[in-house]
Amino acid sequence: MAWRTITHHGRTWDVRPATERRTGLADWQLVFGFRPVGDTAPGGTRWALTDFTGHDKASLYKRAELVSDGDLVALLESVLPRDGG
Repeated sequence: MAWRTITHHGRTWDVRPATERRTGLADWQLVFGFRPVGDTAPGGTRWALTDFTGHDKASLYKRAELVSDGDLVALLESVLPRDGG
């Protein structure tokens, strides 16, 4: 189930927040996964990194709640091919 859905150029996208910790770093980073609604093919998710980091996952998930739909669309645009793909 999607955490949130957004629309971009007439296409609906399921959005899911996630956290990751890179090797050698203490902080977690907030990332968002975007998948076109109805797409079940493997590898269909586009992942967008954010600048939000923290010592614990819970604080990042709380931060994700504050991200606006407009900011999510901008993140999605940053990981899509120029044709809106």
